[in-house]
Amino acid sequence: MSNSEDIVLFWYPYSPFAQKIGWILNYKKVEYKTVLIDVMEPRPKRRPFDGGYRKTPVLQVGQHTFCDTKTIIAEIEKLFPEPSLYPKTSNGNSSESLCRGLNLWLDNTVFNSAVTQLPIKTLPENFVADRSAMLGRPLDAEKIAAAAPFLKTEVAAQFHVLEQILGQKKWLLDTELPSSVDFSSAMMVFFLVNLIGEEWVKNNLKVMFEHMNKVLAISNWDQIEKRPSLTEDEAIEGLKRYATAEVPEEFKVHSSVLPIQLGQQVVVMPLDTGKVPIIGTLVRSTVDETVILYKDPTYETTSVIHFPTLGFIVMPKTD
Repeated sequence: MSNSEDIVLFWYPYSPFAQKIGWILNYKKVEYKTVLIDVMEPRPKRRPFDGGYRKTPVLQVGQHTFCDTKTIIAEIEKLFPEPSLYPKTSNGNSSESLCRGLNLWLDNTVFNSAVTQLPIKTLPENFVADRSAMLGRPLDAEKIAAAAPFLKTEVAAQFHVLEQILGQKKWLLDTELPSSVDFSSAMMVFFLVNLIGEEWVKNNLKVMFEHMNKVLAISNWDQIEKRPSLTEDEAIEGLKRYATAEVPEEFKVHSSVLPIQLGQQVVVMPLDTGKVPIIGTLVRSTVDETVILYKDPTYETTSVIHFPTLGFIVMPKTD
């Protein structure tokens, strides 16, 4: 699809999911560039790449943009299979299915548990308003702050499950090398450290704190900000190289149960938060991903945008 020189991570340092993707790219020794984006919407200069998708990160690979860490990780693994994010377990079986299932729990349930510790009273009002818009409901700062100390018990319980999974093993799934679950777990601990401080995490989640440090040690976590960078304008100029590129016929596959034909205009939208409709032409539909062709009217660019099937809805566009 592309070479590593065309890989660009759109991120900001406070995004735990963007951190995780950066760690994985570093672990696999991928050459990539970064584009630093605003923490909040609007992000008009990211639209040529994402079509309106508002979560972070997104990963550009040539003309293709991958939204949501599920598709991003799948693409990184495809392009750079070694070292694998799905190493074999001690019984010789692939860890891929286990990784996918546990990552769903970590990226959703555990993440939402950690978010209860957000120091909301210290955050700017415009940031709270932005995240309220993404959630689709107002964030009540007084209620969230009042509940936070009492929800630490629930947070600790979530991480206790991880401690039980890890046990005496080096990596969570008893693999010789870390799996994607180890990166997701470390991301959650890293996020929690930034929310409530290292001391509480070390005292109450000692095992998982030590596990996080093992993951950070192999992923050069502090090197993301030192990667070659592009401005948003430079990234858009790079995308314009693909303005006339065609989607290969062999890429156009419809093997899912989606009752929409390829070539139709569709609306793609997350099912949880950030429910902003992304409109484009359906060019691929499988059990793993939905892919649309998106033409940006402002910058006259063309992107092939990938979304996971899990956690998204695809509907025909209506006038």
